[in-house]
Amino acid sequence: MNAQSLWQERVQSYWSEAGRYLKLIGNSGFLFTVYFLFIVGSYYYQQILEQLPEQFPTVELFTVVFLFILTRSRVRTFVKQADVVFLLPFEAKMSDYFRSAIRYSFFIQVGLIVLCLLLLGPLFVLRIGTGPVFWSTLAVLVLAKLWNVLSSWEEQRLQSKQERVSHMVLRAIINVVLLYLLFSQAGIAFVGIVLLLMFGLYFLYWKKLARTYSLKWNHLIEVEESMVMFFYRIANAFTDVPQLRNQVRERKYLSWLIPILVGKNQSVYTFLMSRSFIRANDYLGIYLRLMAVGAFVLYILPGGWIQIAIIIVFMHMVMMQLSTIWYHYDMNMWVDIYPAEPEGRKKALTSLSLKLLSFMAVVLAVVLFLVGDALIAVVGLAAGLVFAYLGSTSFIHRRKKQAV
Repeated sequence: MNAQSLWQERVQSYWSEAGRYLKLIGNSGFLFTVYFLFIVGSYYYQQILEQLPEQFPTVELFTVVFLFILTRSRVRTFVKQADVVFLLPFEAKMSDYFRSAIRYSFFIQVGLIVLCLLLLGPLFVLRIGTGPVFWSTLAVLVLAKLWNVLSSWEEQRLQSKQERVSHMVLRAIINVVLLYLLFSQAGIAFVGIVLLLMFGLYFLYWKKLARTYSLKWNHLIEVEESMVMFFYRIANAFTDVPQLRNQVRERKYLSWLIPILVGKNQSVYTFLMSRSFIRANDYLGIYLRLMAVGAFVLYILPGGWIQIAIIIVFMHMVMMQLSTIWYHYDMNMWVDIYPAEPEGRKKALTSLSLKLLSFMAVVLAVVLFLVGDALIAVVGLAAGLVFAYLGSTSFIHRRKKQAV
């Protein structure tokens, strides 16, 4: 067996499968939403920058954003469950395979750094520096990402989760110091000293973990599966993904929400969908994140009728995510034996989506009322409620997944 050939085979296999899902996502209405937000954002970006107060925490914003990007440096290995049996005897000859995994992860994550720095480029040029400052900052971020990826890989050898978390916290602290010095323009000498400290720690401590601990295959498989499942959950909004396994979190502290979501329509499917929304596959997390992002966009945009379009766009994105609950029990045969009418499933999805979309419309309208014109807030609320009704009774039921 050749380790490098195995790596290339698995990367090609993954991207061949992912390409089919990406094609379906590209052919859906989701990209239209992204294009619309991009056009609106481009139009208002410069206006927002001109209105930023002098006290705006630019350095702190850049530090927080890139702290997350640098510290979260997981390595894609494309390992599988069966590797515990079939590749374990071959582990001593897998060096080329894992070096390729580190290089692959590093370049992918550098691309994310470049993208974020370009998106924040106008703010960077306005408040931090231009030309050589921009490029030197990018170079330092790339070196910091290399250190984080290499250190993160060695941390995967640690046995317990607490040990891995403590090492990640240590990296985060070092990253905070580096990023704050970098974006506050403290001087190349200070930044250089921190970089030397980082790589010195890698060779004197993190690198030695490889001599002390062996690879934890089960943990590598767990990390790989979580990254693959993240992509599958996105693709599942557009097509059936047979590989997607339902992830359930108990969340007892949110049980009080279930009677509110169920309401008077106490059917089997209403209970099932309400519980799935709160506990399964991060439906609740996606709903809250999209609502929070929508509120933030409304907050930073200058007042105007475009804010009503933003409300509809984000409600449409939430509706697309809620529509996937319809398929949540397709692979569960036990649901088919419930004494429930098939029409109850449609009514349950309508009821649940109507309540969630209506609540979102109210929240976004309140944000508009607090930061903008009361008339626009009232019109936005009316438009949101109309969309909530049409979306839950009609649009959401027209979304049929395509086959890969």
